[in-house]
Amino acid sequence: MLEIWLPQDPLLNAVFLIGIAAITCALLMLVAVFMLRIRMLIRRRRERIHEAQWQPLLAECVFGVPVTLPKVPENLRYHFLKIWNFHHESLVGNTRANLEALAGAMHLEDVAREMMKTGDLRERLIAVMTLGHLGDRTQWHELRALVADPSPMLSMVAARALLDIDASSTLPWLVTVMAAREDWPLSRVASMLKDAGPDRVTLLLISAAEAAVRAEGGERQVARLLRMMEVAHTERVAAVAGRIAREVQDPELIASALRLVQDPRDLDIVRARTGHEAWFVRANAIRVLGRTGDATDRPLLLDKLSDGHWWVRYRAARALLALPGTRIEDLEKIRGTLDDPYAADILTQAIAEARAT
Repeated sequence: MLEIWLPQDPLLNAVFLIGIAAITCALLMLVAVFMLRIRMLIRRRRERIHEAQWQPLLAECVFGVPVTLPKVPENLRYHFLKIWNFHHESLVGNTRANLEALAGAMHLEDVAREMMKTGDLRERLIAVMTLGHLGDRTQWHELRALVADPSPMLSMVAARALLDIDASSTLPWLVTVMAAREDWPLSRVASMLKDAGPDRVTLLLISAAEAAVRAEGGERQVARLLRMMEVAHTERVAAVAGRIAREVQDPELIASALRLVQDPRDLDIVRARTGHEAWFVRANAIRVLGRTGDATDRPLLLDKLSDGHWWVRYRAARALLALPGTRIEDLEKIRGTLDDPYAADILTQAIAEARAT
């Protein structure tokens, strides 16, 4: 029968067979996708059924350790650890201790250790997070090795776990790692430092920044450390920021240092940096003048209303409003004397914003 349908021409015959093969492959792929979809729906249904059994037991940890332990099938261990970690991060105090006691009774630390060594990436992530929440010191060296892992996500979770286990022992070397790992988002780094507390991180950040300034090619690390200092004690890091703003020539470093300057004794370098060739340095310097300057800075700020960059003009207008003893009525009179239309426009905008707040 097949010979009846096959074309007599060899070329057409080949094309016909290729078409049949392509249709067959497409149908097989469609069946495979359908089966995978069915499998996923079945798995999610199983997860929901078990989660409905686990949630009340985990919620019971608010009042005490449940007598009945959750039953967790081996292929749902990841899902249970994910829910357990969610509850752990949502609770505080004794309720966390109850969750940890429940985990100890279920031997979750053994499950997490095995999963960290043999699981895929998502299983390793949840395992590392669990070990951190449980304060498991037995995996200290393994977690420290993971901080150097090429994966930014896995390495950051390992760093977070080490901080949960022992922040005092972790922070002295982890601060330098945070400065060197540019693939770690600064927002996540700042969150970890904020949780550790300014009392712990301030001196470590200052020491690391001073060492990076002296090191050859350490400019990028200094810039990151200056951004990280925003979670430290401001009065302690302001002096270091002032010295860096005086000594370095890199525009990004100057701008980062100026963000932290608060000491009036550094106003001379701040005023000098308002003439820097990089607009973002000028903008940051002007912003500092609005925060720590005095009435003698008004002529300088009025001059910067005519700067060639919009953000510099805007910062100058806002800084004028922030100077001690400045009244909106005084600036309205000054606006009428300005010859530069750009300066008048930006001052008008700043006055309108000030009246609206």
